Amino acid sequence: MVHIRIRPNGRIQFDLHLYGCRFREGTKLMATPKNLASAKATLKQMNAEIDLGSFQYRDYFPKSKKVTKFEKLQRNKYPDRQYPFFDTFSNQWFERQKAKWKNSYRDTVRNTLDKYLIPQFGNTLVNEVTLAQVDFFRQGLMEGEKKDGSRLLSNRRINNILWPLVAIVSLAAEECKFDYSLRRYRCLKEEKAESHPMTIDEVRQFLANVPKQWKDYFIVRFWTGMRSCEVHGLEWQHIDFDHRLIRIRQNWVNGETCDVKTPKSRRELKMCDSVFEAFKRVKEANRPDSNFVFIGPSGTPLETHFVSRKLWYPTLKKAGLRLRRPYETRHTAAVLHIAAHENPLYVSQMLGHSDTRLLFDVYAPYVANASRTDGNAFDSLMREQGLT
Repeated sequence: MVHIRIRPNGRIQFDLHLYGCRFREGTKLMATPKNLASAKATLKQMNAEIDLGSFQYRDYFPKSKKVTKFEKLQRNKYPDRQYPFFDTFSNQWFERQKAKWKNSYRDTVRNTLDKYLIPQFGNTLVNEVTLAQVDFFRQGLMEGEKKDGSRLLSNRRINNILWPLVAIVSLAAEECKFDYSLRRYRCLKEEKAESHPMTIDEVRQFLANVPKQWKDYFIVRFWTGMRSCEVHGLEWQHIDFDHRLIRIRQNWVNGETCDVKTPKSRRELKMCDSVFEAFKRVKEANRPDSNFVFIGPSGTPLETHFVSRKLWYPTLKKAGLRLRRPYETRHTAAVLHIAAHENPLYVSQMLGHSDTRLLFDVYAPYVANASRTDGNAFDSLMREQGLT
């Protein structure tokens, strides 16, 4: 049962006696008539839920350090449950699925379980996860704000957080034979990603202000549109100087090499004169004991975090350019090739898109009068602009 007590400092305290243990939870509310009336209403609701067997400590004291102790006592009280708890089944699900994922994605799913889903649903029987619970949880995620008042999580991020929950409950319903409660669940509509590519003048300004030793690195990124992980995963065996080809075969993510993102990402890129000369300069200046093309200060392949914090954003500020993501080098390469009237199919293949339609969806405002197919138009444009 639960009682209300007034602490010596005049604040209201809830005194709970559950499963043979005493739990005390203080509040910041002073014992005024109004606050006492509100506390008594909460007390009545708590005692009613205890009588019905539906009381959950975290519903009333979500940040309390005693939640774990209560839930352990609660679960020990009912060891013969027909269905597993969500945390137990979700951990089993993760162990069964992780072999199918890349290490980086496996870590993302593990973090989602530990940071969001298990703290929220861990002590709920997997068959008792309801659509209403999920909706309220999702609404809380949507209402999260940063210090500047903007949303903490995008719709896409929230969808990515919730899909393991849907997958876990769906599998549990199938294997444990209970009604699937999330049949009517629908993902949030995701915002269309906006691109902010640089103009030729902005690229020239950026390259004029970037540290000299990293200029060729950014030439490769601006000219080819490779993803960060693809550039950082390049080894010299992937650079074919004889045929002027860059072979995309692996990524560098979280300190290890892994497969490329999609089958279409495994591709060959033609080197224009600018990129060819850039790789030659890098080869001459590179450490002889490294197989990787671009090496960071620690002697290992470049990390995306280092490029962002130490190179990309400082150079944008120094050049007086609008702040944008490092990923915009990829968008910039696409737009510059389109501006050079390259064939959209050639550009799409260069970027490693899984579907040509993606090029038109993202770069529709820039696609016009494109007819060439061999990449020479882009090389000519760069020569005209003095960027070779």
